[in-house]
Amino acid sequence: MAARTPGGKSPGARFPSVGSGRALLAPRRLAAAAAGALALLCAGPAAADDMQQFELAKTRFDAGHYEEALSRFAAMLDPASPPCERGATEVEGKPCRISDPALVERARGLAAAALVALRRTSEADAYIEQILLDNPVYSPNPAVFQPEVIDRFTAVRARIRARIEEMTRQKAAAQRAERLRIERGRDDERRWIAELHRLAGRERVVERNSRWIAMLPFGVGQFQNGDEGLGWFFLVGQAVAGGTSIVSALALSSYTNVDVTPRPRAPGTPAQAVDIDALNSRIETAAAVNRVAFGTFATLVAAGIAHAQITFIPERVSFRTRRVPPPPPGFSAAPTISALPGGLYAGLLGRF
Repeated sequence: MAARTPGGKSPGARFPSVGSGRALLAPRRLAAAAAGALALLCAGPAAADDMQQFELAKTRFDAGHYEEALSRFAAMLDPASPPCERGATEVEGKPCRISDPALVERARGLAAAALVALRRTSEADAYIEQILLDNPVYSPNPAVFQPEVIDRFTAVRARIRARIEEMTRQKAAAQRAERLRIERGRDDERRWIAELHRLAGRERVVERNSRWIAMLPFGVGQFQNGDEGLGWFFLVGQAVAGGTSIVSALALSSYTNVDVTPRPRAPGTPAQAVDIDALNSRIETAAAVNRVAFGTFATLVAAGIAHAQITFIPERVSFRTRRVPPPPPGFSAAPTISALPGGLYAGLLGRF
């Protein structure tokens, strides 16, 4: 038989029996109640009903009503239950599922403690296993849990150590992947900002062309369309042909106006006659050059205008660089020291 203390209790019996109806030790109940009140004060508005459901079950646990507490914990941890919403869900008599991760972990821990108190260790191990797999670094608080519960955590941790290590590696890999995803997102954002900066530094200029201007000679239509190669070709070709035509026309006019009447020289000398054959040859040469030059000029003008009309571009788009404002300066601070009549003053000058 196990030895008993003078009060009649076994030294290892830390939980009250199921049928005795006794509560846990008062200091532990006070510590658990204080922890629950602190969590209730720190919880956000979105988790108000989660906390309500948790506190309703925890109150039964603190009073030693483990069966009722376990029933409530199981209902709030059941994935099939609807999620808790704002409002008095208890009045409707419908259990709901809590979703706050911290409360889920605490509910599983208290459910495991209730099962240990009821000597249902296999079911308690299932809750403990879920806690350790979700949070491998979880450590039960000795101020809340009895040594028997802490021993169950130690035993389950040793049994599923390989799974915990694998889960830890998977979580570490997931965290690395998430960090890489965030870094790639930042790189994409930086490239996007650089592209915006590049686009902001270029101004789009639209120049509308005119068909009337395209009918001008000397490659004006080609230059308007942006075809500088053909523009220079027609400009130089028409200028040379037109200039040659003008010069040959002037030469032809000069030759045709030559006076062929013999001019007398000094007395006693014969009159000097004009070489008619040479003059006629020059006239024919000048006339031929004029005809060829003018024909070439007219052909180039017609070809240039026709080409400019056929390849007419209604508008031309070009880009020009414009100044982009520099990015705002970052925060900078510098110490300052001033000598004033009242003494020496030191300060900090910041700019942001």
